[in-house]
Formats: sequence, C-alpha cells, structure tokens
Amino acid sequence: MAAERIASPADSPLLQSVDIGFRVLRAATALLFAAWLLGNGRMVSPGSQAVVLRFGAVSRVLPPGLALAWPRPFERMVILPGPDRQMLLPVRATASGEPGTFLSADGEVVLLDATLGWRIGDPAAYYVAQDHVAAVLRRVLLAIATEAAARHPLDDFLAVRPERAHEPAAQDARVAIRAELVRAMNRRLAALAAAGAPLGVEVTRADVTPLLPPLAKPSFDAVLDAAQQADEATAAARTMAVHLRQQADHDRDRVLAEAHASAAERIGAARAQTATVTALETHADAAGRPAMLLDLYRTRVGAVLRQAGSVTTVGAGDGRVLLPGPGNGR
Repeated sequence: MAAERIASPADSPLLQSVDIGFRVLRAATALLFAAWLLGNGRMVSPGSQAVVLRFGAVSRVLPPGLALAWPRPFERMVILPGPDRQMLLPVRATASGEPGTFLSADGEVVLLDATLGWRIGDPAAYYVAQDHVAAVLRRVLLAIATEAAARHPLDDFLAVRPERAHEPAAQDARVAIRAELVRAMNRRLAALAAAGAPLGVEVTRADVTPLLPPLAKPSFDAVLDAAQQADEATAAARTMAVHLRQQADHDRDRVLAEAHASAAERIGAARAQTATVTALETHADAAGRPAMLLDLYRTRVGAVLRQAGSVTTVGAGDGRVLLPGPGNGR
C-alpha cells in the first residue's frame, strides 16, 4: 500500500491565492511607481518652451521636444511661449484726461492708441513676473509716450495740416516715433532689470494710432475741408490761367503771322511799283537815261490816254497848245 503524501501548508488553495495576490500587488506597485517616476515628462511643441520648477524655484529651461523632469512634488513643469512668438498688448486711449491723452510740443492734445508687440527673452524672469508684465508695460509705454509727445509737434503724429500731409519729412517723422518708442521702452526695461526687477520680456514693435480729442475733431475737420476747397479752387484757377495763357499765345501767334504776311505783301507791292524808278536810279549809264525816260513815257502815257473820254492832239511845232473850253467852239 503506497504511503500517503503529507499535504504542505504552502500547497493550500488559500495560501496560493494570497501569494498570487501579493505578486499582483507588487507588480501594480512597480507599475505605479514607474508611472509616477516618468509621469512628469511632456512633449513641448514648437514655438513653446518649458520652465522646470524644483520646489517652487526655477531650475532650468527646456527647448521644444521631449522634456523630462523629476516627478511631483520634487519638480513641476510650466509651458511658456517660445522666444520667437510675438504677443500683443493693446493700450487704448481715452478722452477724459486718463492715460492715453498727451500734450504735444506745440501745445496740442493728442490721443494715442497703441498695440505693443513683445516676446519672452528670459523665461525664468518672466515666470516670476508674469502677473505684472502687462501692467508694467502699460505704465512704461505711457511714461515714454509722454516724453515723446513733449518733444514732437502734433504734425509728427498725424496729418492735421494738408500742406504737410504728403511731405517725406513728415511721413518719416511718424515712422521714427514708433521706432523711438520701442528703443525707449527697451531701455526702461533694461534699467528695471539692472535694478533687480526684471520682467524677462523685450518689446519688438509699437503700432501707434494717433487720434484727435472728440471736441477738437470737428474743428480740425472743418479746417481740412476749407483747406481742401482752397486747394481745389487754386488748382481750378491755375488750370484756367494756363488755358487763358495758351489761348493768348495762340492769338498772338495768329496776329503776328497775319501782320507778317500783310507786311510782306505790302512790301512786295511797293517794290513792284518802284521797280522802274529803282532801275532808273541804279542805271549806270547817265547818258542813256533820257532815252529810257522817253520810252517809259510812251509806255505809260498810252494807259493814261485810254482812260480819257476824248483826246485832242496838237502838233508840237507851233509852240501852242489849245484846249477846248466851254462856249468858244474850238
């Protein structure tokens, strides 16, 4: 008879179930630990950057790509815009004496609507000061704009005088003001950083839209309308003057041409009438002149006699010329 095998406590179903449960728990714990250990890794998209905080302090900055950090609560990761991404901050002007209303160098009042373009230059400093960046940029812009307005006349901000609206110098001045604001704001931000209060941002552009106060705008519009009407009237007068001058030049040329033609015709007729006398005057042979005069007389007297109603001839030998008169019958 075969000896019966003594059952071991480890072979009991209950102990086997407990052992399997502990193995599953250890595997789950290992998986949870691995997930916790690797759970603070993130994919940073292009155009962004990650700031890693270790116990609340900025530890490092990671570029776009796979970013890994120690698990919470040791490190925490914050995604910020990248250094090439431009952010916009609008600063609107008001006409009630609040920020946005400035006094120009020539004593005029101008309102400035501005839109600032800025980017993050120092992510660590920006993360610390990000809640105050917008307010500081607004205050710096208002301070810089106040100084710029005090140095420039109103025409450097907007075209209020039509005669200067299209001048290259005036247009260049309006463009230069924007660049001047950008440079001055970056200098002010650099001074804040040197004083221990960096914002970590850099201003890249300033789009400024100058406006007139609502109460003054109708007066300026009336002046512009009057100036435009005066320019139109001046242009019409100049056009009429050019037309009249062209007509006068045409009439002068016509009168001169007619006068020259009439003078040439009269001179030709006078020369034709005096041609014979001129020929006699310039005849070189003085002895032959009597014969020429007699020949000319005979040529011309026939035309004269043909115009008479009747002609009576008397011989030249008796020395008398008898002309018939009324009542003597001869």
